[in-house]
Amino acid sequence: MRSLYRRLTMTHTLVALLAVLLVGLLASGLIVRAYVQISSEQTLSQSRMLARRMSGPLAQYYTTHHDWRGIEAQLEARMAELDASDGRVVLADPKGRVIFDSDGELDGHMMLPRMHMAAVPVLADNREVGSIAVLPNAEQANLAQRTFVRSLIWIVGGGSLLAIIGALLVAILVARRLVRPLRSLTNAAHRLATGARHETLTLPAEAELAELAHAFNGMANELARQEDLRRQMVADIAHELRTPLSVMQLQVESIEDGIVPPSTEAVAALGGQITLLARLVDDLRLISLADAGQLSFALQPLDAAQALANAAAAAEPRARQGGVELRLEPAPPLPAVRADPQRLAQILGNLIENAIRYTPAGGRVTLRVAREAAMICFSISDTGPGIAESEHHLIFDRFYRTDRARTRETGGSGLGLAIVQRLVVAQGGSVRLHSQPGQGATFSVELPT
Repeated sequence: MRSLYRRLTMTHTLVALLAVLLVGLLASGLIVRAYVQISSEQTLSQSRMLARRMSGPLAQYYTTHHDWRGIEAQLEARMAELDASDGRVVLADPKGRVIFDSDGELDGHMMLPRMHMAAVPVLADNREVGSIAVLPNAEQANLAQRTFVRSLIWIVGGGSLLAIIGALLVAILVARRLVRPLRSLTNAAHRLATGARHETLTLPAEAELAELAHAFNGMANELARQEDLRRQMVADIAHELRTPLSVMQLQVESIEDGIVPPSTEAVAALGGQITLLARLVDDLRLISLADAGQLSFALQPLDAAQALANAAAAAEPRARQGGVELRLEPAPPLPAVRADPQRLAQILGNLIENAIRYTPAGGRVTLRVAREAAMICFSISDTGPGIAESEHHLIFDRFYRTDRARTRETGGSGLGLAIVQRLVVAQGGSVRLHSQPGQGATFSVELPT
């Protein structure tokens, strides 16, 4: 597996190398082009200056001799005087035909275009009698250009090498800075995998890495919370199972020892404990299926007011037994709610039973149903002790109880609200809690129409 550190370093270095090469080539090309242009302009200017200095004596020669015969010696002497003996001198008549070429290549031929650019007219008696061009030595010009290009290559090459070395050092520093938080994250993940407690990662300066570290910290904290919940759930399940099993064991031993006769009442007591165990197992299975997304629902349009009335009628004996008034508010005309009839009855039944359980004798549980936008809202309010705001986000966790001692007395398992939340969410709805200590609690269930 290739190292991210090496890949980052090589990538940064390669990008820097390509950038330096590209800039170096472009800069070298522009510099050479500018040098050639400036050199050509300087050469042309120098050539025209020499030609002008030679045109005066040539004009006098032509005025004296009335032609160009014997001009060769005059030109060679003049070139020696001007220190241009290593250059090329071309003399042409007014039509551009070469009369004299110091290189002997163009005698009798027409002057080349590049020579016309450097040529200066020779005037005698105010008329053009010819033109003179003085061209520098081509080998010397080429040698100067080659020397300049070699120097430029050394300068650009040396600068590029230094730039690449600097880019490599910067790439190493940047790669280390980027990889260090990732290594810390990897080490933290390994420690987390071994079951060790997570230590909060320090957020790096880079926004993306800080976001990653923040997400990892959140995940680790949530895993720790879930692990605590799992351990607590195992302990709660063991406790919930131990109570009816202990009662059943005591009753069976009492019958075996002859302390209690095997009467109908004894069998009924055993049956009650078995019923509690079966209900607990069913609730746990329901939550497991909901968490795994394997619950099946037969969604259909239902009369929301009738569903709430049926749930109230089923809970009336339990409320009457506890001395709690169960009040069903009249419902306005409502559209049908889309839900599974059995699951909706289970949701409302659990919420009403929970409200009755926590409402003292003489208290009241109020049931309402109304429309809110495109949702049907069921509300179950009680006049119980209320729930602290710090516990609102925990109230739907499995086996969570605001008052364990009271729950034991009233027989709750701590799974009812967890089941409600999962059944509601699975049907596209939501459940909310509004409560303050001493002011009762209101659970609101919203389901789509």
